[in-house]
Amino acid sequence: MDVAIIICTYNRADNLRRTLEVMCALQVPADLQWEVVVVDNNSTDATRAVCVEVGGRLPLRYIFEPRQGKSHALNRAVAETTAPLLTFTDDDVDVDGEWLLHIWDAAQRHPQASFFGGRILPRWEAPPPRWLAQNSARLLRGVAVHYDSGKTEHLLSGKVKLLCFGANLVLRRSVFDRGIHFPEHVGPNGEIPMRGEETELMQQILALGNHGVYVPNALVHHRNPAQRMTERYLREWFTGYGMTEVRLGHVRRGLCVFGAPLRVWFKFGWYSAVYGLSRWTLPSRIWLRAEVKSATRLGIIQEFRRRHTV
Repeated sequence: MDVAIIICTYNRADNLRRTLEVMCALQVPADLQWEVVVVDNNSTDATRAVCVEVGGRLPLRYIFEPRQGKSHALNRAVAETTAPLLTFTDDDVDVDGEWLLHIWDAAQRHPQASFFGGRILPRWEAPPPRWLAQNSARLLRGVAVHYDSGKTEHLLSGKVKLLCFGANLVLRRSVFDRGIHFPEHVGPNGEIPMRGEETELMQQILALGNHGVYVPNALVHHRNPAQRMTERYLREWFTGYGMTEVRLGHVRRGLCVFGAPLRVWFKFGWYSAVYGLSRWTLPSRIWLRAEVKSATRLGIIQEFRRRHTV
């Protein structure tokens, strides 16, 4: 097996069906041995049935992982496959027809690169609000799953501030042979909306002196339904981001009040006030940034307080 396409999913059978249907039209390099590995992370819906239904048209393998958490599912996929090139994507994307061609080509041209990342463009399934459309490529790129570093291929090293996203990420198996794995204390787990498992793994790779390559022609479109275009979803996303920052040790503790750092409480109150006073009177570039910072601090507070009560 040359390439394994890995999709981890949890209770999103309809989304998964569409993703797999689109993959049926993939152009595949001549003589390439490949498979699609779907890891069902403890779903209770029709996920297994969808894999059986579409499996006749794809080289698909279904794996059930009962430990809740995306990182558990990702590490299970790595352990279950033997392919030297592992391609990760999500259950709510539409891959471009030439996606696999460009991934394989880049992997052959850059044998020293440990990982690769392709472009991800949002596919709005309803008209997005202006504040989201105007900020999806920068401030809200994580919310919209919008990753576009231009149309020129370039290296991804420790000097690059923005690494690629997990919805279009390729890793060589050799990185896992060096003891690296997806951190299982972060990432979505069905209840807490944490993020950052792929970014943390890439940081581990870079810390070992390796590098990646940005492959702009390896394109996928991320589907954004109406429920992902709300301020409520935005706040949930950045609250999860704040929790992740604490779990990864990126937040200094300092003097604590009610289980969380005093300075974080202060900033949470400040940004919440700025948001409340500016939401309906000032441009979105002002209130949106305040809302993002407020939600991030809320996540930091929640994670510190959770630790305090455990």
